[in-house]
Amino acid sequence: ADCTDSDLGREIARSLDPWPHSEAGRFHRGVCVVLAVLAALIAALAAPSAFAQATDRTGFFIEGRGGSASVSEDEFDDTSTAFQFNGGYRWGAIGIEGGYATFNDFEDSDSGLDINAELDGYTLGINGRYNFAPQWYLAGRVGAFFWDADANAAVCVVAGTNQVCNLVDADTDGTDFYAGVGVGYDFNEMFSMGAAYDYFGADGDDVTLDTNVFSLTAEVRF
Repeated sequence: ADCTDSDLGREIARSLDPWPHSEAGRFHRGVCVVLAVLAALIAALAAPSAFAQATDRTGFFIEGRGGSASVSEDEFDDTSTAFQFNGGYRWGAIGIEGGYATFNDFEDSDSGLDINAELDGYTLGINGRYNFAPQWYLAGRVGAFFWDADANAAVCVVAGTNQVCNLVDADTDGTDFYAGVGVGYDFNEMFSMGAAYDYFGADGDDVTLDTNVFSLTAEVRF
């Protein structure tokens, strides 16, 4: 059977999402972050042993982070605040960590929809630190993000003189990855402050909230 009666053939076209919001875009952003983190970890492992001993940070640590979180998924785009609490143990330049990350509500409106989304979750991963100067350091981390998301949309239509609204809710969870890089200053052997960028993947069947976070950090070692 003929699929077309045209002498020029048949053309099938498929529209694609803009690259930054497509699956490929999210994948490439994640790859870039992971490569940056791995580079920081490799640099820490390659540090000269004598210099590493002079800036040894072996021991337990706790850390807090607070800053700005942003989501840009298709038509959903908003900025909120984020807080993170981490703890772990570090052997010289390399350590393990676990923590909790929570984000204030993301909100947006589009085509009559008032959208609200919440995201939080637990983290488990590895981290690295490299002192490129006696008190200045570079840091990187990567691991698993066990997240939970809840999103709802209020769909409102005007019928005559009345406005009728229906609430659509989606609650989902999953496991993706998180990764981050940072720079900071050691005030002494026990306390540091810095600035960091983190990426949290949260890609579910019903809700996608891949999140970028810029934050200030504070770490206490003991």
